Amino acid sequence: MTFIDEMILAARGIFAITIGKRDSAKYFNLTNFGLSGAAIALVLSFAISIFVPEILGIRNNGLLPFQALIFIGVVSLFQVGAAAIILYQLNRFDGFVPYLVVDFWSTFFITILTLVPVILNLQSEFLMLVLAILVLVIKVNILRLIVKLPVLHIVMFFVAIIIVGFFGLITVSSILGVDMMELNKL
Repeated sequence: MTFIDEMILAARGIFAITIGKRDSAKYFNLTNFGLSGAAIALVLSFAISIFVPEILGIRNNGLLPFQALIFIGVVSLFQVGAAAIILYQLNRFDGFVPYLVVDFWSTFFITILTLVPVILNLQSEFLMLVLAILVLVIKVNILRLIVKLPVLHIVMFFVAIIIVGFFGLITVSSILGVDMMELNKL
């Protein structure tokens, strides 16, 4: 299977997850091999979110592209680590690789989706709210349909990810010497 074939299947899978189809896992290769393709998609999403606006002359944050790449990469590593720890604590570490595969693919497609209004200069608070709700639905459904966590564990997972993500933001911004208040989005 080529990367393009995997991407097409993943797009179908993300759509299935978004609408809550219970069989959405069938669209993904939830093995370590599938994780490699999903990791490529994640790296592409980082590059797309950072360099496409720069190429188009849209400066969307207070960071240089290289700093933004480090920033996003390190914060993502913090969150992957938190996901590993919380899934281990919940005795669901078997869901770690499947979670990463689907989460990385969802990040890829959400990045592309959020870039469309930026390119078309259609940014509005309502549109950002709709995209935020879409992201939340996808993330919850990944945990519900792929990892098969109960509701309380999903809440615990989100709390851990948010806390660790915030800690990662503070840590990386202090290392890079960037004021977090200057960053309007990444």
